[in-house]
Amino acid sequence: MSEAPTVVPGMNGRPAVPLVVDVDGTLLGGDVAVEGVVRLLAKSPWQCLWLPIWLAGGRARLKTRVADAVRLPADELVLNAAVVDEVNAAKGRGREVWLATGADGNAVATLAESVGATGVLASDGHTNLTGKAKAAALIERFGERGFDYAGNEWRDLAVWKHARCAIGVGLSRILTRRLHRTCETTRLLPGLGGGWRDHFRGWRPHHWVKNLLVFTPLVAAHEIDPAIYAPVAILFLAFCACASATYLLNDLLDLPYDRRHGSKRLRPLAAGRTSAVGALLTSAVLAASGAGLAFGVSTAAGLLALCYLALSGCYALFLKRKAIIDVVTLAMLHTVRAVAGAVAASILLSPWFIAFFMFVFLALAVAKRQHELATRHDAEPSDGRAYRRDDRDALTALSAASGVAAVVVLAIYLQSAEALALYAAPEWLWLICPLLLYWLGRLNLLANRGVVADDPVLFAGKDRATWIVGAGAVAAFVAAL
Repeated sequence: MSEAPTVVPGMNGRPAVPLVVDVDGTLLGGDVAVEGVVRLLAKSPWQCLWLPIWLAGGRARLKTRVADAVRLPADELVLNAAVVDEVNAAKGRGREVWLATGADGNAVATLAESVGATGVLASDGHTNLTGKAKAAALIERFGERGFDYAGNEWRDLAVWKHARCAIGVGLSRILTRRLHRTCETTRLLPGLGGGWRDHFRGWRPHHWVKNLLVFTPLVAAHEIDPAIYAPVAILFLAFCACASATYLLNDLLDLPYDRRHGSKRLRPLAAGRTSAVGALLTSAVLAASGAGLAFGVSTAAGLLALCYLALSGCYALFLKRKAIIDVVTLAMLHTVRAVAGAVAASILLSPWFIAFFMFVFLALAVAKRQHELATRHDAEPSDGRAYRRDDRDALTALSAASGVAAVVVLAIYLQSAEALALYAAPEWLWLICPLLLYWLGRLNLLANRGVVADDPVLFAGKDRATWIVGAGAVAAFVAAL
């Protein structure tokens, strides 16, 4: 025997109309199924090979399989505060609150519990509860006009037209007009979705300065012909696209960690202002565009861009969780940029040049990990990395050794026949050695104190001492010409 309907005081004894809330894009800033796939990719990349087979059985089966493979704790999801307030207000008036979602029921069980939902209507492995299927399920349970419904997308029109009150969340202007024509009683709530600036921020354009490394072989070779710089400039754009593609992938895979991080939780993806689906598609387009631009420069440059993408992808998937391997990989990614610039300009790189770059950027990568450990309060890793807080001494030693090795390589190069042939007064270049030793040593010290920020390269761009050292190095370089 069913329970008696809830009666709200002051409503003439009539049962309260329940509030039904969609999950994906309405209560949450993302899509449960997509986040599940992303977390499965981060947890076990090889298990994702089953995705096409699961999808062949239908979307509902795919969602169930993913929900069985990974769990989404409610405290790791981004909730829309306006919708949560609506839910709490409805419960405060004695109304039932139901979640109706195309996600699998197991995937949203903890979420329903956290918001105090009365019950859940969800996909079950056979029925994909979206659009008309969701409308039919709600009518069967609550009757025609027997519920209020909060949704956010075009498919929800099939549900809204059967609701007593249609609540639109974060709707576009076109969908808002359509909603008003479809339903007599409507309300609008803000969504979490951001604008084009949030999408662009997800590309991390402030990191594009690192791609200026493609020009360093030209500077080292004293090339001044503008025609040689043109293909390298195209390659710069190519690596900007490739880098942004991998940043988006990395942010997707790090979502649960970023949402617990003090500053990274404000990133557009982690904050729910951009969608995981949009990030995946944008990442694919940027990667293809970057590789295409690089192949337009030369086949060798294109192959190096593909190597960069492959190595970056491996880093995002699993190499970043391997101690020491992660920092070596980061150093290699920076060095690949410089090598690609030399290839685009048809410049033969000295092995001393490559070794110097490897050691310098290894020191920078280690400094990044030093900062993370210096600002971490827990002894064990909580960010998916392999380092513990007591690894700081070992990393400090590695950073110092890498810095000294870079200076030694530079000193040996300055005595080589190549350097003597390029410079009229190469003795001036020896001033760069103490400057570089000071800068890398200071960076090591500051990183160990936790004041280098999340990225040493970006920190250096804002650091006054770095600009002074850079000016001194440039002066020594000009004097040696």
